[in-house]
Amino acid sequence: MSRAVGAESYRAVLMLPFALRTFVPAIVGRLAYGLFPLATLFTIQQATDSYTTAGLAAAGFGVTAVTLPAKARLAERYSQSVVLPPLALVCAAALLCATVLSDPVMLIALISVAGLAAPPLGSVMRSNWRRLTAGTSLKPRAYGLDSVVEETLYLIGPLIAGLLVAVGPARWALALTAALLLAGTLGMVAGPPARHREPAPAGSRTLVDPGPLRSPGLRGLLAVILAVGAGSSVAYTCLAVTAQEHGNPGAAGLLEASLAVGSVAGGLLWARRAHGRRHRRQLAALTGVLAAGLTAASAAPGLVTLGLVLCVTGTALAPVYVVAYLAADDLAGEGSATEAGTWVNVATNAGSAAGAALAGVIAQSLGAGPGFLAGGALLAVTAVATALTARRPAPVGEPSADVRPGADRYGA
Repeated sequence: MSRAVGAESYRAVLMLPFALRTFVPAIVGRLAYGLFPLATLFTIQQATDSYTTAGLAAAGFGVTAVTLPAKARLAERYSQSVVLPPLALVCAAALLCATVLSDPVMLIALISVAGLAAPPLGSVMRSNWRRLTAGTSLKPRAYGLDSVVEETLYLIGPLIAGLLVAVGPARWALALTAALLLAGTLGMVAGPPARHREPAPAGSRTLVDPGPLRSPGLRGLLAVILAVGAGSSVAYTCLAVTAQEHGNPGAAGLLEASLAVGSVAGGLLWARRAHGRRHRRQLAALTGVLAAGLTAASAAPGLVTLGLVLCVTGTALAPVYVVAYLAADDLAGEGSATEAGTWVNVATNAGSAAGAALAGVIAQSLGAGPGFLAGGALLAVTAVATALTARRPAPVGEPSADVRPGADRYGA
């Protein structure tokens, strides 16, 4: 049974040795990823007078997300302080070069290079949280705090980018993105946690080795997150279509913000309770909430009602990722937890791309309501399948992501 934990648990997390010294610059660096989409879109559009080029550049950056696990593996093997600064320097340099060029091919290439070099700051910060909270019961709260902050950054980042685009050329926003990324990364790796090196797992592994993907449990988890990413993307696409259908496209930003506000609130509430380690059951329940929310959104009669529905639906969004990262930790092999966490990001990005395509096709031909309904159906099937698999025992030799809480560091 879940039980409440004291509000001081957040303070306890931040008061851990080196926590603030590592987390604050990580926030600065991760804010860059909140600015990046709008900053890149408008910088390239203004330079080339082409949204097509801007879209291709964004796609180039998105495709390179598949390199996140390899970068995380290198950071764990050779330490964050060795691997992350060169990545941040290359990424920032590519973004800065993009602010002064206008050739479409060069811009697409530069943004793609930036994606290849983009440091996996979220994954390595969670790696730091694992080490900082070792021997305590604070890891779930640390992950909850991290998830809430990340959601907040993706709410604030577009606002900052939009403000800069409104008052000056869009390249200012892209230059700020590069500066935040570089400064945050360098600050994050300046402390002792960044110098930690994980011992190599048994057997030599190359960058193309599947690593934690050998775990059937992790692959099952990623299938759930793939569906959650698709459902979330359906929601974002269909809310924009709904705003357009109501003759108020500007309301899309407010609808998206309502979903983000719900997610932040849900993450805060979730992390304040001790839920144990029944991760598959938790994922099934949370995915079910998302399914119900999208189904309700399909029948929302107006924008205000839709905003309220999305706000309530969003309360399950951040908790899904808190649980997913905790489950990935449990399912990963020794020395592979950070890499396993990056696969959660890859699954989210892949699901988002598929969800956007699905929602676009359905909304174009049938409208936003059926699009929401399709996303809800996908998540409902996923919730049922996850609940059914939660009843099965873990494969022999594999740690379960659904064990009962006991007297260990996850308990309270």
